[in-house]
Amino acid sequence: MFQMTPDAAMLVRDLTDRAQSSAGAGLRIVVDPLHDSLSMHIATSPAADDVVVTRDGANVFLSPSAAHRLHRRTLRADLSPARSSFFLDS
Repeated sequence: MFQMTPDAAMLVRDLTDRAQSSAGAGLRIVVDPLHDSLSMHIATSPAADDVVVTRDGANVFLSPSAAHRLHRRTLRADLSPARSSFFLDS
């Protein structure tokens, strides 16, 4: 099952807050079929067939293909005042 760390949840909440999104907003991760790569963006709500992962008030929406690809991965974040970033762990 896809998981996220507390730091990743904090970064997701910070990004959705900065985007002034609605309370149910989250980070949506999809597979780009053209490049067979992952991409992410802030979404106001999940798509009907998304898998929703929630931790500490942060929402991550995984498209079905992303959920399949990431089912044993963990979303982590490197937080710093200058620049924060996500990365995936197995």
